[in-house]
Amino acid sequence: MAIGKVSRCFLPGLGSLPVMTAVICAGLFIAPPTSGLAYIDDPILRVEEDWEVVLNEPGSAVNAPQFHTLMSPLGNIDSVYAQVTWNYREIPDAAAGGAQIQAWNGEHVFQMKDRVSNQLSTVAETISWTQRLETNGSLLRFRVVNGQSVTWGAFGGSEWNVEGTANLADLNGYSTDVSATNAGITYGSNRIDSLIIKEVRYYGASGLISTDSNPKVIFENE
Repeated sequence: MAIGKVSRCFLPGLGSLPVMTAVICAGLFIAPPTSGLAYIDDPILRVEEDWEVVLNEPGSAVNAPQFHTLMSPLGNIDSVYAQVTWNYREIPDAAAGGAQIQAWNGEHVFQMKDRVSNQLSTVAETISWTQRLETNGSLLRFRVVNGQSVTWGAFGGSEWNVEGTANLADLNGYSTDVSATNAGITYGSNRIDSLIIKEVRYYGASGLISTDSNPKVIFENE
């Protein structure tokens, strides 16, 4: 898991806690593997994941909940991948609220951007966004687009991206399994009703190739 490498939850008054501690206090639930690209023969140049998180009662005094999402061009996170920490920032120093986009190569982060800084504070809020991964054969880019929330308003776009040279001809190695298995609630799972990948779309040189509309439940509060 990506969070096992670096992610830490941020607790006001206690500072930053290693993720393994955060996992225990969050009651983390990891979804089982779902689907990959075995059924697609055409070169995939862009993949889009539609995400949704539903909050019940966020707590700004304890900076909860905190959650993270991830996207990799390959069937693992041994090399390049992107991660987003939501309602906390962790590199270089832990901070409450906002979001941070990170680009990783194995154990090393090589790019990061802080985006928005205020803490989630709206009761029964639904936050939705799209994570987009694309390659042109040499440059690999990750971007958050079409974000909607009450606390943060509309978010995403050209400033919500990280990129780097990867020399990947296509994204046929992508698997939704990797995104689902490595996402989760870092801290405060009792304050979240659900975290879901609602739809995944695959694009080639000529446009949309395939759509997977089968929701992938990452976390659901019973």
